[in-house]
Amino acid sequence: MSRSAARGPASGLVVLLLALGVSAAPAQEPEVIVLDPNRPLIQNPGTVPAPSGGTTSAAEPTTLPVEPPLREGVNAREVLADLWFKQRALAVRGDAAEAARQVEMALEFMKREGLRGAPEIAGAFLAEARRCLDDGNYRGAQENFRLASRFDPALAAAHFGLAAALLRGDRDLSGALGELWIGLKVRMSDAGSVYQQAGNGFLVVYLALTFGVAAALFLICLHRAPAFSHDMMERFQNALSEESSRLVGWALMTVPILVTAPLVWLLAAWAALFYPYFRRPERPIALLALVLLLGAGPAGCVVDRIAGTVVDPGARALIRSLRGGYDLQDEQALHAQAERHRDDPMFPFLLASMHRVAGRFDEAMTMYRRVLELDPRHVRAMVNLANLHALRQEFAIAQNLYKKASDLDPTLAIARYDSHLAHLEAFHLESADQELKAARRIDDALVTSLLAEGREGRVGRVPADVGYTRGEIWKRALSLRLQEDSRSAWRRSLSAPATLAGGAGLLFALVLPGLGIAPRTASARRCRRCGRAFCRRCQVGTKDPDHCSQCVHLYILRDGLAPNVKSKKMEEVVQYRRHVWISRRLLSLPLPGSGHVLGGRPWLGSLILVCWCGAWIALLLRGQLLVAPEGITTADLGPVMTLGALALGVWLVGNLSTHEAERE
Repeated sequence: MSRSAARGPASGLVVLLLALGVSAAPAQEPEVIVLDPNRPLIQNPGTVPAPSGGTTSAAEPTTLPVEPPLREGVNAREVLADLWFKQRALAVRGDAAEAARQVEMALEFMKREGLRGAPEIAGAFLAEARRCLDDGNYRGAQENFRLASRFDPALAAAHFGLAAALLRGDRDLSGALGELWIGLKVRMSDAGSVYQQAGNGFLVVYLALTFGVAAALFLICLHRAPAFSHDMMERFQNALSEESSRLVGWALMTVPILVTAPLVWLLAAWAALFYPYFRRPERPIALLALVLLLGAGPAGCVVDRIAGTVVDPGARALIRSLRGGYDLQDEQALHAQAERHRDDPMFPFLLASMHRVAGRFDEAMTMYRRVLELDPRHVRAMVNLANLHALRQEFAIAQNLYKKASDLDPTLAIARYDSHLAHLEAFHLESADQELKAARRIDDALVTSLLAEGREGRVGRVPADVGYTRGEIWKRALSLRLQEDSRSAWRRSLSAPATLAGGAGLLFALVLPGLGIAPRTASARRCRRCGRAFCRRCQVGTKDPDHCSQCVHLYILRDGLAPNVKSKKMEEVVQYRRHVWISRRLLSLPLPGSGHVLGGRPWLGSLILVCWCGAWIALLLRGQLLVAPEGITTADLGPVMTLGALALGVWLVGNLSTHEAERE
């Protein structure tokens, strides 16, 4: 009895201690997974303790991830840079699997943030690929080129570099051609790249036309110089001999240089002075050269404007917004433009669209409200803001905005369609049917396409946003570079020496050809056979304008002549023809097409000269043309080989084809 009595207090003490121990330990509370409804695609799920009245300790997640989750609101550039440095360190250490995992994490982060591309990361991979290609590591080059194209789908240089790596490393011709084709499609589908290349093309083509046609005009004037000297001799018969008239003619031709005028004035003065001597096919070439000189100043202003647009971050961000989504650096550029142009609703509207793509609904709604503060009648912002309210199940606010947008713009079918979707979500079937019918009455094709996309599962019941048209974005991007002194810039362009020389030369060539020195009509000509200059006084009773009297009797009429006269004339013709043949061939070596210009085929010769000048201008300016600042391109030999092949083909045509026109 005493033993049981003793066991009782001991057992009670043990039970009491166990109870105290259990109560002293923290109670295991249930975990609740919480997701922010504003960022359903961005925020990673986490575990937080359930709310209680007393003080609770932070609950631990049930499973610890290997990498910490990406937090909401982090700097995307810093996150991607950190992942890239980790990937490079793991790749150098030889841990390929973990390096690939870092790449996939970065790409998944970009997808969740709505980033279309990360040019900085793509440029880093592109630079690494170029280094591997130079070192002969073709496998590494191919891998890095592919990664560059994944981080920036608009980077055509990655596909071009991959084509070179496939061709040099694997001898894979079909794969290289496929990558070249993909690169060309990427480049042609990128509005910014097309605009940049159009600026380069405009500059090269204009310079090629100017230099090629000017060279043709210069050669034609030199070819007509003996005829001008002959007219000087005929005009001052008693004062000038043949030699002195030649000196006077060349002295008058070099007057623009003697007065220290720019070289373009020499070309303009020659065009006006020799205009009466030009034949019918040569006169349009002279006028074209003067028009090109006249437009040199405005063309330079246009090139300056294109270059300014290409290097302007805000303009580039606007142009890239046409592709859908956004690049990493676009948000910062648009923020700067929004601060600079506080009264322009386009920039906050595009920022709101970017936030919407990234799932940042609060920031998007704030920007749309800012747009409506700037422009209360901005129906696009109303519709997009209503869509966000509808996604948050705030259907009353959304319907008010849809109705206001429809009242302001009755032709906006998308507002009716989105209102129809909101009514469906709220189970207001009758109102939804009415809105759908109203939308069909406005634009049945648009509504049918949206419904078809929903049935195919690509869009579902998500309301469609409204954006700016391509024309509106292009207009705003091009107008960013217009400064307040644009009129003075155009005034300076019109006062450029080439523009003034071209305008003056064009005016005198049309109003006062010959400049009052050379005769406006019945000017002297050169004989095709012997090269002598002759005029109407020298040529009597012939109807052939291309031959002097002696050559007409000798070669056209075939009259009988004294043997000594005939042999002397034929020797003169042979010497002239030999001199012409040698000079044309030698001149065609550095300037293909010049022989055609001097041989009576001015248009073909001018075309060959333009192509020749264009190929060399493109080669010489290849490193100085407009390029995208963020684009790190490889040292691709493709353009050099193409331009070299073009120059070789032009040279062969200019030297192997017939120089003289066929004449009876």
